[in-house]
Amino acid sequence: MSILAVNGLRKSFGGVQAVAGVGFAVEEGEMLALIGPNGAGKSTCFNMLNGQIRPDGGSIRLGATDITGLPPRRLARMGVGRTFQITATFASMTVRENVQMALLAHHRGIWRFLRPAAAEHRDEADRLLARIGMAEQAERAAGILAYGDLKRLELAIALAGQPRLLLMDEPTAGMAPAERVALMQLARGLATSERIAILFTEHDMDVVFGTADRILVLNRGELIAEGSADAIRANPRVREVYLGSGATTGGH
Repeated sequence: MSILAVNGLRKSFGGVQAVAGVGFAVEEGEMLALIGPNGAGKSTCFNMLNGQIRPDGGSIRLGATDITGLPPRRLARMGVGRTFQITATFASMTVRENVQMALLAHHRGIWRFLRPAAAEHRDEADRLLARIGMAEQAERAAGILAYGDLKRLELAIALAGQPRLLLMDEPTAGMAPAERVALMQLARGLATSERIAILFTEHDMDVVFGTADRILVLNRGELIAEGSADAIRANPRVREVYLGSGATTGGH
């Protein structure tokens, strides 16, 4: 079942076409990578899917629902989660409290005068932390976490919204190689066990080829290739514009 279906997506800035008629689908439980060289249009595409930028044309469907142009807050309520290249957590709060804040937002909770906010959704927060292997760090302040643990916490925060679709923008940026592998293995396990569709951008080709079920390649706003890791490695055009240049990183 397609969780996300994109058709003919277009966006221009000042006469320059950043995304030109892109179309693809992400299935339930699938991990789909979006890669490409500098200026490929990956971030623009991502930001349209997340509602931060309104498309000039085309359609975006979440399941059977047209979500084209809807704002991020509404998309989050409908089951679209996102992690960012730069982690966004409350440094002075504990790991558990960060997840509780996300759960409060998801359940439309409010700060209650008669019941401490720390009591809200505590068990649910602990369950999410257990799923990402951070139960023992629940009482630690987020501000003192190692970078890899911050990335895992951000994943728990995204899961608090019970996403059907998770958009991961360069999830392993700034991480050590072993941390990258561990984070993406965690994401893979969640995609499989929770049947979450995951679309991610990534600069590290080892991560892409080792994790993605399928890979999309953008170049100058156009989708030039789609397929398995082996198919993408062997694609002459992809090698010419991206992999063959010796580049290990891509841009936006």
